[in-house]
Amino acid sequence: MLLCHRGANKSSKSHARAPKKNDQAFVEQKNGAIVRRLMGYGRFDGVETARVMGRLYAVARLYVNVFQPSFKLKEKRRQGAKVINRSHLPSTPYERALAHPKVGAEVKKRLGDQYRSLHPVMLLAGVRATQDELGNRVDRRAGHAGGLQRASMSTTPTSAATFVKTLGRRLTAGEPRATHRRTRRP
Repeated sequence: MLLCHRGANKSSKSHARAPKKNDQAFVEQKNGAIVRRLMGYGRFDGVETARVMGRLYAVARLYVNVFQPSFKLKEKRRQGAKVINRSHLPSTPYERALAHPKVGAEVKKRLGDQYRSLHPVMLLAGVRATQDELGNRVDRRAGHAGGLQRASMSTTPTSAATFVKTLGRRLTAGEPRATHRRTRRP
């Protein structure tokens, strides 16, 4: 989003790139698909909360880009009023980078080394622990007592097996993630 300053009246206007008048809609779609799913709908403020959000983005970036496959559009054609979209087979952004001919061998080696050092269950555990911490911050700001009691659960488990065991119990107990939208109270 660009901010342009208009001369004498000193009013600012935000707009998208010049030839792309509906560019902002794409950004907002990604906010709903990725950011809101991770962060929830709570209001966050403060420097320490920004640091926690940075940690969440760092872990989620690795989890999404290395272990979450997605479709990529191959072609789009029109037959009368019908639009036909064809996609490549689902693959992760990591796999696409390795397959791209313009990516150098040194970069591919660094990506491979990083891939071998990652564990998807531990990354997911880090995402959930950070989400719990953010949820506790929203609860504390709102004055809820439940957020302070959950603070001990927000530590990252020491092993993947420990996290998987607690994940099963959380799902059967029906515990929502801490970043989900809270029910409105009068």
